[in-house]
Amino acid sequence: MSIESIEGLDIDAWNRWVAYRQAIKKPLKEVSMAAAALKLSRYGKDQAEVVDQSISQQWQGLFDLKKKRDPAEPPQKTDKQKAADDARFNHQLDSNQKMWRETLQTPLGKLRLCDALLARYLMTPDDPQLEERLEWLKHIVGDLMRQVDIKLIARDAHLIGMASYFYGGAAIDKLRESVREVSDDKQGAMAA
Repeated sequence: MSIESIEGLDIDAWNRWVAYRQAIKKPLKEVSMAAAALKLSRYGKDQAEVVDQSISQQWQGLFDLKKKRDPAEPPQKTDKQKAADDARFNHQLDSNQKMWRETLQTPLGKLRLCDALLARYLMTPDDPQLEERLEWLKHIVGDLMRQVDIKLIARDAHLIGMASYFYGGAAIDKLRESVREVSDDKQGAMAA
């Protein structure tokens, strides 16, 4: 049987396959040529893709195409993986609740939680309730900032960033001015 007589064989794909096999110093033997060409022809319209796959994977044979996963479709987890995820989530939830109880004891801790909440809100810019939530958080942050030593806020880059986000550059200038005033007052008291 001659290669040209094989019905539906993609001659270009076949020639690339033969050239590849010769390039890797594994040329097809005379007795297997027809069988390999027949196998390739059975892949129909996917012949070129089958050859490309074998070449890119550096395979010596022709194999069915690996199923490509749709990037929009999330990978499926096994029951064991799901159980492990649930266990991690519950452990993290318990840990977060403990930290939440301890952190909520101080206004500074509450401010830091507000900063984390702001980051979470900003990660969902298309949330229809975003503006309402940000406005609510802005009022909470303003109340808490009045309860915390200004120096503690001024030393925390995250809190400064949150103040800047809600109240603009003027808030940062006010923070810095307040820190200077507190420092000046203490220096004056020490000198007296």
